[in-house]
Amino acid sequence: MDATTLFSYESHVDSRSLRGRTLLVTLGAFSDAGSVQDLVDDHLLNSLSSRVVGRLDMDQVHDYAGRRPEVTLELDHFADYERPEILLHEVIDPDGEPFFLLTGPEPSFQWERVASALRIVVDQLGIERTLLLQGFPAPVPHTRELPVTRFAGTPDSISVRRTMPGTFRLRAPFTALLTLRLAESGHDVVGLVAHVPQYLHDATYPDAAIALLRAVREEQGPELPVGALESQAIPVREAIASQVEEQEQLQEMVHGLEQRYDRMITAGVTAEVPSAEDIAAEVEQYLAGLDDSAPTDAADGADAPDGRQERPGAEGHPGTEDHHAPEDGEGQSPA
Repeated sequence: MDATTLFSYESHVDSRSLRGRTLLVTLGAFSDAGSVQDLVDDHLLNSLSSRVVGRLDMDQVHDYAGRRPEVTLELDHFADYERPEILLHEVIDPDGEPFFLLTGPEPSFQWERVASALRIVVDQLGIERTLLLQGFPAPVPHTRELPVTRFAGTPDSISVRRTMPGTFRLRAPFTALLTLRLAESGHDVVGLVAHVPQYLHDATYPDAAIALLRAVREEQGPELPVGALESQAIPVREAIASQVEEQEQLQEMVHGLEQRYDRMITAGVTAEVPSAEDIAAEVEQYLAGLDDSAPTDAADGADAPDGRQERPGAEGHPGTEDHHAPEDGEGQSPA
């Protein structure tokens, strides 16, 4: 099947006039802790000038039955059908330079064909660097600098050397395949993964989005504003701090994560790095004593950008049921 028929430019757009150095990709994956992709998308598209310039044919790549879109039933009729879309946006940075942003859910089908179609788009637009952004639940405390690790098609593409501490075998997201295929075609592509505190992975966590946007600049992308995200982050930080202060178990958990984090930072790369199983076991030890309500109420009262009340964890022991190292030896995933 011809990959060129999978992506189309908007009818009012002359694709020959489109040019940009950077493509940011926030396509969904099986993990996006802290809802950082949604936060980045909303922030960039609402704070900077932008327009949709192209889209993928979703009827060919989306599993509607497996991931059913929502629709509103108003008494006797349907309204507000939320059509899934993978869209390419042209965005103008504060210096007046264009870059591109690819948003939407992870494709369900035809991954190789989608990767080929996007490679063609990268060629047509003159993209020099593709940056993939997402969040990952990790055993880090919210009281320390939020780590952003990197992965790439070729190691030389990474500007700031901060990678995962070992080799991991994992179930691939589409962005992993896209990274491989773009690199095989000679394109610079780098993944940026914000390590969100595991007990906050179900919350909307603006600090993770801020860290990602700052990492974009470190990786030779555009310098992007974060002021609006800082405003959103303040009440979330205050709510988390208040909840931790009120509960001794949460204090013990955070303190343990701080000790682990500080040891790794102090030891540097010369020290022996704990395995994914060791890290997961330590997190589980701290979470084991928590009741169902403690971590999930840590940010009650902090509104998400869309006005909904957000909670920092899932039911029970947040982040451990799907994200700790599996029994079959697979390691933590950076994507």
